[in-house]
Amino acid sequence: MLTEPLYGWTDFQLEGTSVYGLSYLDDIAFEWLDQAIHGLETLYPFCVKGFLEPGRMLCTVSYWNCHIVLEKDERNPLGEKDIDLQYSHTSMLEFCKYLYDDIRGNVDKWTEFLDYPKENLVEKKQRLLQKLERLKELIAEKEECFGENRCFL
Repeated sequence: MLTEPLYGWTDFQLEGTSVYGLSYLDDIAFEWLDQAIHGLETLYPFCVKGFLEPGRMLCTVSYWNCHIVLEKDERNPLGEKDIDLQYSHTSMLEFCKYLYDDIRGNVDKWTEFLDYPKENLVEKKQRLLQKLERLKELIAEKEECFGENRCFL
């Protein structure tokens, strides 16, 4: 879902969607983990974002699907040609598992992805590992909610 960070960039892609190059202007690991944790804690859809430079990618993670919106980063009213919509049959639980795996697999690089303001990287890595552990716990705890014959109201 997220490629290994390289020079302040990562690629994001879900099954059936395009590849989106996201920049370091968002601290993706921390921001996306916060949203995913809140989503699983509340079992409520959540949204993550990233800057494409130019433009913005918004991904709404719902129960059974993800909805991706690409929009120009302008104050002017948007027209049809200014917005691109895609979707993926990726559930909230799958999204969270992919997020966990991708960040955990490159935890050092994700710790350093956004390097301003200057922070103690040891402390920052510890905070990232704590968030990953919480997400892992929630994935295990909420797994049955996404089983066969389950639905959300």
